[in-house]
Amino acid sequence: MHPLRIITLLTGPYILLAGAVPLTKPKVSRPSCRKSKPILEAEQLYFDDPAGYQGPFWNLAAINDASSGGTPAYNPDLLRWHSASSPAQTGLHGSDSAYRPPEYHSGTDRDQILSLRTYPWNTIGRVSFKRFKGDKGGWCTGTLVGKDLVLTASHCFPWGYSDGSWMQFAPGFGNATEPFGASFISRCRGVKNTFNVTGIDYVVCHLCQPLGEKLGWMGTRWWNDESVYMSRSWSSSGYPIDSFHGQAQMFIPSINLFEIEYHGDLGVELESHTFASAGWSGGPMWGYIDGQATIVGVCSGAEKDCSERVGGCLITDTEDYHDVSAGGKLMTDLVLYAMTHWGPA
Repeated sequence: MHPLRIITLLTGPYILLAGAVPLTKPKVSRPSCRKSKPILEAEQLYFDDPAGYQGPFWNLAAINDASSGGTPAYNPDLLRWHSASSPAQTGLHGSDSAYRPPEYHSGTDRDQILSLRTYPWNTIGRVSFKRFKGDKGGWCTGTLVGKDLVLTASHCFPWGYSDGSWMQFAPGFGNATEPFGASFISRCRGVKNTFNVTGIDYVVCHLCQPLGEKLGWMGTRWWNDESVYMSRSWSSSGYPIDSFHGQAQMFIPSINLFEIEYHGDLGVELESHTFASAGWSGGPMWGYIDGQATIVGVCSGAEKDCSERVGGCLITDTEDYHDVSAGGKLMTDLVLYAMTHWGPA
């Protein structure tokens, strides 16, 4: 949506080049996880195809004129503690009895989460990737949104590269350790984005191993009414390279949005002060809603308002950057689609 003067927040030295090899399609009917590194399949949607995104293949939320929607979270501790859900909360946590206060180290502008083995912090992790053989690779942030589903930024997916590319998710990653192991990703679905900051910069990805069965997952939520987004503060989590070299999960506990911009009927740009840096891409903007840890956006990057003008930003422009997290109806629809159509790999 905003092609100029954009900062994308993935790590790794490469941006998609014009001469990149198109992503090859596997011969099998669906991705297979039987190999050590499965074929990484792309299910690319096209935002400029109204017939496509209004049809059931794109959109699982059958009521297209709905004013809100979401997918539920799953907290394994709630089953063990036999606790019911609670009223909507703001801040660090909900009021359910299974909540465990996070262990964290407070920094000047970010907190380091130490309790990575407890919900919901264990649902957030690093998405590692390589685009081609010999690539040094990089990472983004992702979050479990189903037993075998991860939500991350679209620009973290290796669009346009050959079958030598791969992605892997490690929940609760910290200090070079993977306390719950890691799973390769077999496929991702969403609208292609390689470097722009947009309101639809997300993909849902399928894990070879159902890590969420043990760890749980976050829910998702969207609203047509922008005042719902603006009426409270949100949190964001990520693995930025400029905090412990990406070896720690960092947390911003209270983010106030100052503007909402709609990306057609499907996406929204949740605009806030700058807090993220390289590696935070794909990280959830989230909060507790009805006692459930719920994602409302995915970290896309930083932009200036002038990038929306025809011709983009000029050298003389002195506007400050702001961060954008991508949310909206499509985010939830992608998760619903994957839950309904993607079986075990």
